[in-house]
Formats: sequence, C-alpha cells, structure tokens
Amino acid sequence: MATTFAALIFRPAEIPDRALSQGFAVALGGWDVASPRLFVAPLPGVPGFCAAYYASGDPAVAGGDELDHLSELFEDELSPPVAVLDAAAELGHPGATIFALVFSEEIVHDDGWRFEASGFVRHFVREGEEGIEAGVEAPDRSDLVAVEVDLPDDATEQQEREAMDRAIRPHRGSTYLSAELGAPVLGALMGGLFAPERRVDVRLVAPGPASIAGEVSRLNRVLRREDGRGAPASLPPVRGVDAPATYEAFARAYDWADPADPEDLYRELAIGAIEGTLRFLRDDELRGHEREPGWEAAAARRLYPIARLSGSALGGGAAQRAVVALGPDGEQLWIVRGGTSAAPAGPTFGELLRYLSLGWSRRSDAEEDLIGALMLRARLRALGG
Repeated sequence: MATTFAALIFRPAEIPDRALSQGFAVALGGWDVASPRLFVAPLPGVPGFCAAYYASGDPAVAGGDELDHLSELFEDELSPPVAVLDAAAELGHPGATIFALVFSEEIVHDDGWRFEASGFVRHFVREGEEGIEAGVEAPDRSDLVAVEVDLPDDATEQQEREAMDRAIRPHRGSTYLSAELGAPVLGALMGGLFAPERRVDVRLVAPGPASIAGEVSRLNRVLRREDGRGAPASLPPVRGVDAPATYEAFARAYDWADPADPEDLYRELAIGAIEGTLRFLRDDELRGHEREPGWEAAAARRLYPIARLSGSALGGGAAQRAVVALGPDGEQLWIVRGGTSAAPAGPTFGELLRYLSLGWSRRSDAEEDLIGALMLRARLRALGG
C-alpha cells in the first residue's frame, strides 16, 4: 500500500505540545475536519529532532483525497507550520525553526519546507498537469521547471524507473531536508510513522482546571484586574448539580469585585450562539436558580449555570435573554432558555475565556488568526458541524 503523510520536524525544546495543539487547531479553523489526528514520534538517526504527523482522520478524505487535503493545507497562507511557530512564540520560543514534509508514494510528490520567523524556503517535486515538475520557493523567488528524463527508445521499465529517480532526486523536498539536517530524513520519517510515541489533541484552548485558571489570569491581566478578588469561599450546588472542577478554578481566579467596573458586563459578544451581553453569575444568583422556573430539565442534563446572556445594546431585547451553562465535562457550554431548551453554545469554556481576553486587547497577526479560528470553530459547532 502506498504511503502518504505530512509531518513537521522540530526540536522538542523549541516546540512544546501545546504549540502543536494550538497551531494545528488555528490552521484547521477554516477546514471541515472534525477529527484531526496528530501524533509525535522521535526521529531515529536525526539527533535532537522529533516529528509530528498529521492526518485528517476523515475516512472519506483518506479514501482518495488525503494527499489533496495535505497539499492544500500546507500550501495555505496560514499553514500548520506557520501557526505552530506563532503559538511557540506566544509560549516563549520566538526563535524556533520548523521543517515540514508532505510526501506520497502513490504519485511523485515530495514537498519539503523550512520555516522560521524570517521566512521560509521550499523545495519540491511533483506530478503536474504536463508531467513531472520541480520548484524552489522563498519570499523573494519562485522557480518552476519541468523535469526532463533522457532515455533511449529501447529502455526497459527498470531503466526508466532508475533514470526518473536520478532526475528527480536533486529536486526532492526530502533531499533538501536531509542536507539541512545532516541526516537521511525520508527513512527516519518512514520509521517514525510506524512508531508513534504519543498523541497530541488538536485544541484551540487546552481543557482542565489548570488551563482555565491560566485563561482567567490572562483575562485579568488584559482588563488590569486582580486574580481572585472577591472570590466566593465555595460554590453552591444548583438543583443538586455541583459546580464542575473547571468552574471552581474559574471562580477562585476571577476578579469578582473590580471597583472600576462594578457592572462586569461583556458587551457585543459574537462567538457561536453566545451573542449579546454576558455577565458571570454571582453567588446569590446561583442560589436563586434553586427557584428558577423550569430549571429541573437543565438539572437533569447535569448543567450548571455560569452566566446571564442578554440582548445586544444595539437592538437586542428581553426575548433574547438566556443562561449560559457548563456541562458535566467542565468544557462544553450550553445555551439554556426558559430553563428547558438547551442547545450547544459553540465555544468550549476555555475558548470563551480566550475570546474575551483577545476581544479586549490589541491583537497581533497571530492573535487575529486565533480569534478568527475561535469564532469559526464555535459557529460550526453551534450549527451542529
């Protein structure tokens, strides 16, 4: 069976798993890929480097269009290596270098890249519309040539294959990467492909209480607030449903008593189904949900209320009022209307908090990409995509 893959090659000290996770999530923000797969393996014979292998995880794509998907994704302006570099810089590794290879044995396709903050270099050979073509690209150049193979009329099939290999070898992306890394890359990548060390979940924002606490601290810094000011000693159960651990982490870290903003309103939000003005519920409001008409249905789903959502100041009305609730997994958010009608909100809890912090800060190009991916992914989830 012909092997097709796309891989990033990097130094683990420069590219943590979180950068891989966020970077691929941002790059895939505009793609209809529901279950992307990303796993990391060491590269035998290439000291100090690992490889992260990406696949769409879509059986329909893998059945025949996987190479098309990989090629288009890695040629996109916001490709996985670019987004991973941005994420690594955000995490304190601004000088990282990433190599990438998109390769297939099914047809001639060997596309190698080097990415760093100053730009990129690309060497490739592939089957074009008029035969085999090879190219070199960089920010200041773009060369594309046809690969010519001279053969006698009576050449055997074996001779044709050998001549073709000699003609394309200097142009291969894997040849370029081997020279850059000082070791044979293609064989190492083939070996790593079948020896995964760990899987990395592709997520815009990591789940879990520690991640949520970090997102709240980020939001507090953006708003010039203090971590934990006015935090409740404990959170009450609501209709027998205890607060998820992620919300407990949120409540401990959030600034509930900022004297500069006593209303604590987040206006003009638009992420998934969370549209309008949001205010996180205080202790007395949580206790009031014990008497909220119809909340029994939400409680039966083990939903925990965390915020009020009202209409936009630009025209929303009382009919748009709803409650934002957190699911029992501590990650999924729901929109609850009248205590009975619950629908997915779109963003996860962590994604909502990151959206809030990005919305109130001056954004870099990388952060613009991230907030765009957050909004698009949330919209797709809210629509059931």
